[in-house]
Amino acid sequence: MVADLQAAAKGKPATRGKSLLPSPPPDPDGSTREEKRAWLTDALHLGADPLGSVERYGKHVDARTVLVTESARRITFERAADIFDASKLVQVVMTATGAQLPPYNKADAQQIAGSVIRLSDLLAEDDLRGEAIGWGQSFLDGAAANAIDASDFASPEGRWEVLCLLTMWKPTEELPPHAPAVMRSPLVIDGATGTRILRTSDFAAHARGEAGRPMKWEALHGRMVEVGWDHRGEVEQRQPRGQGRRRCHVYAVAAGWEGGE
Repeated sequence: MVADLQAAAKGKPATRGKSLLPSPPPDPDGSTREEKRAWLTDALHLGADPLGSVERYGKHVDARTVLVTESARRITFERAADIFDASKLVQVVMTATGAQLPPYNKADAQQIAGSVIRLSDLLAEDDLRGEAIGWGQSFLDGAAANAIDASDFASPEGRWEVLCLLTMWKPTEELPPHAPAVMRSPLVIDGATGTRILRTSDFAAHARGEAGRPMKWEALHGRMVEVGWDHRGEVEQRQPRGQGRRRCHVYAVAAGWEGGE
């Protein structure tokens, strides 16, 4: 093992020449997460302990990057730039795992580094998506106690009814001052489609409370639209055969949406 590390340290991988990668890397854009994981597992000679995840602490050359195998073994690069350096790449992986890597050249290291970064980005997207789905599901579960049936939201009369319910609803019992936002949130059910209509302000308060951090409106709406919520913006309706007017910023969540479906 020591001899292998010394050889890797003394070696000067060529920037050109025949690639020592086991196979061409997966398509940067067309391959799946599993294909990227499998290729990196093979390229890094991880064998029976395949790559599970990638943790990146920033998106710059000095960012710490950790590859985590399925057995929770950690391969730590103190700087992301080290993955692009063939000698350091080989040394770090061999030290952490004992794997016998070939003396990769600069081009090989770049292919491996690119795959690591792309997999990290995809896994981060999965985490963000899962977080948004969790916010949505916990809100719908919590607000179900406040569900109110209404008429067809597509008709003027139904839309007026829904907007009145959303803007005038109050809890039936007094709540403690620090009760979760979802307990103060009405959930109106469209009688024609089963779509759930809710106030964006209620959901934003819930999501920010769950996340424990501030979020801009645009970022929140973008994430919820990505997981299947319909952000209607401000909906306005005049009172049919009357002089009233109601408006409210709403989300519409289809009856079939449960956990991102």
